[in-house]
Amino acid sequence: MIKLIIIFLIAWLGFSVWRKLRRPKSNDIPLPSTRKMLSCNVCKTHIPENEAIIQDGKAFCSKKCLG
Repeated sequence: MIKLIIIFLIAWLGFSVWRKLRRPKSNDIPLPSTRKMLSCNVCKTHIPENEAIIQDGKAFCSKKCLG
């Protein structure tokens, strides 16, 4: 019975080490791209710059806030 427990522990330890070696290192994971955020001139909702409606130098989140 002791032999079975020792074999199980060795197998578990080997599996744990193998999993740790397979994980990507933290510096290998690409960082998410950051986008400039703008605040809607009317409702103050923050939206990505590429989704904003810009008029007269002011940012709006939707046509509803624009009109």
